[in-house]
Amino acid sequence: MSLFGYPAKVVHWHSEVDDWGRPLPPTPTDKSAKVVEEQRLIRNSRGEDVQIAYTIFLPGLNAVGFDDYIVYANKLGVTIRCDIAHIEVRKYLGTDDVKEVVVYGKPQNI
Repeated sequence: MSLFGYPAKVVHWHSEVDDWGRPLPPTPTDKSAKVVEEQRLIRNSRGEDVQIAYTIFLPGLNAVGFDDYIVYANKLGVTIRCDIAHIEVRKYLGTDDVKEVVVYGKPQNI
């Protein structure tokens, strides 16, 4: 449980949608990320207060949707699955180049 975060290898399970807008089965992708484990309250895009436990920083441009989830092993060796509660895209100042995608996750037991 790190307040400042630590580097981690995460598996991003991303779901594409078919021609009718239905989600397809998710496919895994291994990524490097920074994970911060702390519980806090954030406001999502609908204006609702959501309690989150994980903040995951994915460097560069990443396609992340609300049907996705992220799985990783923390420093204690416990496998954590995070459902997506909110997504934030951070850009370099004054440009449209994406610096990182920040994913706020709700915990799920595996």
